[in-house]
Amino acid sequence: MKSKNESMNPNEEKLIKDLRFHGNDHTPTLVTHPWFKDKFQPTFFYLDGHADLLLTVRALIYLSMRAINPELGSDDIMDRNEEEFIHQAMTIANRLMPVGEEALMDHLNLFYREENKAKEED
Repeated sequence: MKSKNESMNPNEEKLIKDLRFHGNDHTPTLVTHPWFKDKFQPTFFYLDGHADLLLTVRALIYLSMRAINPELGSDDIMDRNEEEFIHQAMTIANRLMPVGEEALMDHLNLFYREENKAKEED
């Protein structure tokens, strides 16, 4: 995150403006956290139990490791379960992004396209 002294590029400013403007165009996803001041928690997020939480965290760690370095931590068991890990990550993403929230993702995708375009032009 940029400090107050650093200026944002035009794409970042546009993204923040768009997200603020469209932030209330959908069913609220976040509610105030009951224990942590000035923090929020997702309304519609759920897990099937403690095992589901652990398996999901394992899947997210594995996919992150593979994205950073495809050869890192590769073994037969992990490779055999890769499709299941992807399924678990997509299930969590779906639970964190309730129906109606997809429009906000369009703003993020536009931001990343513009950023990539700017990098290619440099």
